[in-house]
Amino acid sequence: MRIGLLALALCTTVFFAALGMWQLDRAEQKRVLFAEFEGRGRAPEVDLNQRGAADGAALSGYRALATGRYRGATILLDNQVHRGRVGYLVYTAFELRNRKESVLVNRGWVSAGADRRRAPDLATPTVDQRLEGRLSRPPQGGLRLEGRKLIEVLADGILRVQTIDFAVLSATLDVELLPVTVLLDAEAPYGYVRAWTPPGTDETRHLGYAFQWFALAVTVVVVTVVVSLRSGKGGSRP
Repeated sequence: MRIGLLALALCTTVFFAALGMWQLDRAEQKRVLFAEFEGRGRAPEVDLNQRGAADGAALSGYRALATGRYRGATILLDNQVHRGRVGYLVYTAFELRNRKESVLVNRGWVSAGADRRRAPDLATPTVDQRLEGRLSRPPQGGLRLEGRKLIEVLADGILRVQTIDFAVLSATLDVELLPVTVLLDAEAPYGYVRAWTPPGTDETRHLGYAFQWFALAVTVVVVTVVVSLRSGKGGSRP
């Protein structure tokens, strides 16, 4: 009986400790990710009007500037939560001056409203302008449908999607999109709620989880020792 108890306690302790180490490893990954993001933010800006700039998502995290104008439909990325409210991230293709490509600009979050059949009230300027922001990969997840089924026409000039698929959106908008997006600066005009969260900022959450798992491992050890001692005293009585 005592051997079985000790074996179970040992396995449980090792399991909890392994989970704690895994969370510590996740925290280290987030720390490295955040440090890389901060370093890229201090690097020289990427000029998207230069040919070849931002042709790959590897530049995610770098600051960028662009001159041109918004064109085409507005893209609403569905199921985006801000302070407990469900809404959309608003993307608009920005036609780059002196380039044939355009880039999707994430202009921020808007509420979906009570009636999801109605499009939010949005305004998109068509004047030439210069904008700045941070290069970023679009949020992952969402429903993966095939081809044009990915696109839902919510209103004239407003499309709703469950995920950002550059190839499908390029075909739908009849533009060549760069495979990266721009997070519009918080102080820039023509945007919405922009509470951008740098990657890796949830390091402390993983550290908290690690503490909990290690605390459980210690608790199992303490309880096992106490139970074993009491069992030993009980068994030694005449």
